[in-house]
Amino acid sequence: VIKLSNIKERAELGNTSKAPKWAIAYKFPAEEAETTLLDIEIGVGRTGVLTPLAILEPVKVAGSVISRATLHNEDMIKEKDVRIGDRVLIHKAGDVIPEIIRPLPGKRDGTQKPFIMPKICPECGSKAVRLEGESAWYCTNSTCPAKRREELIHFVSRSGMDIDGLGTALLEQLLVKCLVKDVSGLYYLQAQTLAGLERMGKKSAANIIKAIEKSKENDLSSLLTALGIRFVGEKV
Repeated sequence: VIKLSNIKERAELGNTSKAPKWAIAYKFPAEEAETTLLDIEIGVGRTGVLTPLAILEPVKVAGSVISRATLHNEDMIKEKDVRIGDRVLIHKAGDVIPEIIRPLPGKRDGTQKPFIMPKICPECGSKAVRLEGESAWYCTNSTCPAKRREELIHFVSRSGMDIDGLGTALLEQLLVKCLVKDVSGLYYLQAQTLAGLERMGKKSAANIIKAIEKSKENDLSSLLTALGIRFVGEKV
């Protein structure tokens, strides 16, 4: 870690919302590995963004086996010229997040295919659009099941309303059985309803209801973060 020693100058440089501007950390170069990009799938986030996901031939990098990596958006795929079937170099960005560094064009044999971004949502079949000035494609369906699922997952997460016990599998059950349509529906749930679901019992159901009730005591910033309003994150 390299940091400015003069206290007055530290105050002048100030801080970002996440870190001081007067200090910087340098890390050793990340471990790299070579593997094959088997396919590119599309995931749908809570805001409706369609995100390309690289499906990789499993390879060990920095102590764990990596088989998936985000490709962020259409522009990044074009910029890096990543093609399905490519041999690629990967690492863990920040020693945590799997990332494709670049393809290895010299190892192409003609079977590689350029990726074409779908113009429809893979989850609900609705039209997808790319807004002017943005790199992302969006699902236009406000009731897309993927968006609803991700909204709920974000709402109950630790960075949101921190409702313990409401995991992804349980939330999917609630959506499939139409017991919940949006985040407000969570606050109408009854213990007996939850107890009747798969892998749930009376005690677990009661604990979840307690956690939901407890979340009502959270401050306004937690609620605003949990609602997932665009451009309104935890720091804002």
